[in-house]
Amino acid sequence: MHIVQVYHNKVPVSLYGGMERVIESLCLGHVEMGHKVTLISYRGDYDLPGINHIYLDRFENMAEAEKKYVELIPGDADVVHLHLPHMAKSCPARNIVTLHGNLREGESLSTLPPQTVFISGDHAKRHGREKFVYHGYDPKSIPLGVDNFSKRKYFAFLGRAGLKRKGLHIAKELAKKTRTKLLIGGGRGISLPSRRYLGHLDNSGKYRLLGGAKALLFPILWDEPFGLVMIEAMFCGASVFALERGSVPEVLGLEGGEDLFLKAADKETLLEKMKKHHTGYTPMDIREYAEKHFSYLKMCEHYLELYDHHAST
Repeated sequence: MHIVQVYHNKVPVSLYGGMERVIESLCLGHVEMGHKVTLISYRGDYDLPGINHIYLDRFENMAEAEKKYVELIPGDADVVHLHLPHMAKSCPARNIVTLHGNLREGESLSTLPPQTVFISGDHAKRHGREKFVYHGYDPKSIPLGVDNFSKRKYFAFLGRAGLKRKGLHIAKELAKKTRTKLLIGGGRGISLPSRRYLGHLDNSGKYRLLGGAKALLFPILWDEPFGLVMIEAMFCGASVFALERGSVPEVLGLEGGEDLFLKAADKETLLEKMKKHHTGYTPMDIREYAEKHFSYLKMCEHYLELYDHHAST
């Protein structure tokens, strides 16, 4: 099958880019599974092996860019995977669309194409749909980190700390009340690097942070569509302590997750669970949970089912 991925940004990226890393994983996974893959995007920070990468120049407006996208789609494409929902109407080939975020204020559900795929069950339900595919990563690209919880001495927070909905203020409170050091990584919203504020981290920096953490604190105050940082923590062997918003109950509640993670509806309940928490598992147990449920090949397989459907209808 010839699969074409289309994204209006740089792919791949060296510094953190959640959507970009998912698209990279889709491309590499489908090549590994024996498919032909073309990626149409702006030039990334490095080359992806085995990918036919068609680079875009910068355009002044999205309307002009959309015309160029249509022109660049290869004529032998079996399916086009768009990461630009509004472009579906102008796409001449059979396609599916992934919505990676929530609709913005003023946007209507009626504008979403019927072939839109969401990234968690909660995400789909909140948009009146059913189809979803969980994100996944290549386990080989993420190291486990410290393999013994007794040597992990701190909690981690990773995200755009300047956004109140990310819950950094709650993470600080939880760490303080459990007398545990909190190390904070992220981009915008963190001013000066320090021993606790690590600033904007590349992949290796993220994995060092998560690979030494007892748990990722994820006390979000909004409906997270998926939450890639949760599975990144899992692959590094860190647990996740989170508030139950958006996709959190799903991501932490799949088969085998009952004893590995802590989740609660409010910070008071989560704090009590943290105070009583005793680790009866290992970092490898958490990583195996991630490998079972959030492998990039599993993500690719689920998308292939959708590609087969749309390529034959």
